Amino acid sequence: MTMTRRAFTSGLTRRYWTGAASGAPDYGRHCVADSQDNNSAQLEALRSEVEALRAENAELSVFRDLAYRDPLTGLWNRRYLDERLREEIERALRQDDPRFSVLLVDLNDFKRINDEHGHGTGDECLKFVARFLESHLRDHDICCRTGGDEFTVILPEANAQGAERLIRRLREQLMRCNTSRSLPVQLSVGSATWPVHGRQPDRLLTHADGAMSADKSRQRGGRAARGARRDVTLPWMGLGQLRE
Repeated sequence: MTMTRRAFTSGLTRRYWTGAASGAPDYGRHCVADSQDNNSAQLEALRSEVEALRAENAELSVFRDLAYRDPLTGLWNRRYLDERLREEIERALRQDDPRFSVLLVDLNDFKRINDEHGHGTGDECLKFVARFLESHLRDHDICCRTGGDEFTVILPEANAQGAERLIRRLREQLMRCNTSRSLPVQLSVGSATWPVHGRQPDRLLTHADGAMSADKSRQRGGRAARGARRDVTLPWMGLGQLRE
């Protein structure tokens, strides 16, 4: 008498037979071979699907960079800043000791650089500032170019004292870097800390902008910068409000 058994592996059915009587046909060998062929075909199909998914993810990554990256400096752009700043506030609200800081950085005399040295030199200065900032930030800090000559940095879990220490370090390192540059670069920097200086994104950034403008005025000997009013040209004005 011949007995038939079934085995189930990874959702696939594999059948094999064993002969109880001497001389029974060896069907098992052929069925196992067929099962192995089927498994090989299915594995190959899975490999093809995985490769297709990898290619799709790579394509999506390209589109994501186009949407969130500044093409000149390679930094994150204002759209990314808007999203990450809201996320950072929501994350801080879940912490036992909620805090983070932002820096607003402005490249001084950018218009004069473009007018006197050309836009190519102006672009080089912007790229230098981007590299300089990234090289002195932590891996999880977020550096964005938010305007023509303005950069915004999110410092997760940093308090006001930590932000001020970073500003001092940036100034010291910039002085060293300028000794080897044919055209020295000067930066104005202001900071704000959540929630002390504002619980909403626009209030927080407006405070940092005021601190940055005060720093620029000090560097100019108390003279305010000429140009359009800052309160109508801030790149983040109009950000959606978060619930208090």
